[in-house]
Amino acid sequence: FSDQLDVKRILDFQNSGAKRTAIEVGELKVGGHLPLTGFPEERLYYFSGGRGIISIYEEAPAGDVYEVRQDISVYMTPGIKHEIVNIGNTPLRYVVFLVKGGIGPDSEEGLSWGAVTQRGVTVDKPVVGAGVAVTKVFDEGSNPSEPEGMHLLIRDIWLRRPQKFSNAEVLTVAPGRSTRLHNHTDSSETAYILYGEGNFIWNDKAIPFKAGDTISYPVGVMRRVENTGTFPMSYLVISAFID
Repeated sequence: FSDQLDVKRILDFQNSGAKRTAIEVGELKVGGHLPLTGFPEERLYYFSGGRGIISIYEEAPAGDVYEVRQDISVYMTPGIKHEIVNIGNTPLRYVVFLVKGGIGPDSEEGLSWGAVTQRGVTVDKPVVGAGVAVTKVFDEGSNPSEPEGMHLLIRDIWLRRPQKFSNAEVLTVAPGRSTRLHNHTDSSETAYILYGEGNFIWNDKAIPFKAGDTISYPVGVMRRVENTGTFPMSYLVISAFID
């Protein structure tokens, strides 16, 4: 399906501050089809343009079928088989976060709806849950934003039975403002800019960014995200547990 799908890895595991996190961007041509496939990582798809369907577990129409379009996210645990089909008249575009270290079912018969024994930790003979979560991220009815003052809006991205993922959300920062300077001691943090411009702060260094740029912070780095533009800036950010 390489002639239908253009995929670029914009953040490799080995070059990532979060050593277990990578990012790919994909563009599926009109009429294109990503065949039913399972992957070894936890995956969070965020669709940025076009219109399509994603079918979970089985090919459509027998699978769990969801519409995908701009600002819809789909999270899944390792090994979940899925297909993506572009049913619109423009390319279907997405960014996907890959987080390794989780455990997938040995077979379809091994799917379990139980929770991970200890979230974020791989243990011997764990009870591993399979999970899929779909979020209409900017839909205030089903996913209301949470303000932190007048300068910052936070929109949750749903995760179901996550393993190494600890959190995912979209943040919107007002012009001339920023997030608070902070760090994390138990998880890495990786961000992808949806729109806007500004600076990633990494300790005492400012790194300019624009839409489509990414950064991955390891544990302990002081960080802040600044909006230096004249319009709101939004970015997608995920956190992943360290071992």
